[in-house]
Amino acid sequence: MKNKKTAMIHITALDIKQKNHSKSLITELSLSINEGEVLAIIGTSGSGKSALIHAIMNSLSPDFTVTGDILMLPKTRIALVPQSINALNPTAKIGSQLVQFGTRKRWYQRSDNTAVNNALTLAQLPISVANLYPHQLSGGMAKRALSALAFIQQPDIIIADEPSCGINDEYVEPLFQHYKKLAHKYQKTVIIVSHDINHVFDIADHILVLQGVDNQTSLSSMEYTTPKKIKQGKSGPYSQALWHALPKNWN
Repeated sequence: MKNKKTAMIHITALDIKQKNHSKSLITELSLSINEGEVLAIIGTSGSGKSALIHAIMNSLSPDFTVTGDILMLPKTRIALVPQSINALNPTAKIGSQLVQFGTRKRWYQRSDNTAVNNALTLAQLPISVANLYPHQLSGGMAKRALSALAFIQQPDIIIADEPSCGINDEYVEPLFQHYKKLAHKYQKTVIIVSHDINHVFDIADHILVLQGVDNQTSLSSMEYTTPKKIKQGKSGPYSQALWHALPKNWN
């Protein structure tokens, strides 16, 4: 018998609403996210994807109101891969920034670059990037550097907001496969927000599909499902539409 997974995040009756809107972005969301699991959050722009992960991080803007509960195990360590490359410190080399987020600060003093080089390699970057400033990187390389900053922290939970946006496809698959490995081999909890449906379907254990609305008279909708159910046609119409919109499914 398989050991029961530990719920790292337990969400109950979560409601997220912008203060100047009459309708909620997220309504009555209840789910558990386990260790060793990849949860993908997909859906339309403005449907509440980023608001949800910032609510989990307890870093949501005061422009939002939140009700419900988000519970985690004590001393849980979380790392966020932000969407914007502006999160990188423009005055520090990438290697120095990685050292600051490392779990052992003495690496820098000992000139031990093993952890820095490993984080860069896992993020599909050459180790020479450690000696460069953010402005010397392409947009895609800077995005991958954000993943490296999360990898080096070795957190219990890693939340990635559009980690593949602006990255050449040749790097996306191995990058996403490492996120999957973090969950399935190292028992981390991984949450990925992405428009890259093709790749998230390959690594996700569960998918939260959010559908926003263009007006404030209709409610947004959501579905908690799996890639298998969507591929088998056992999910809602919007989830099915996202799947069939992929070019490989055109027929």
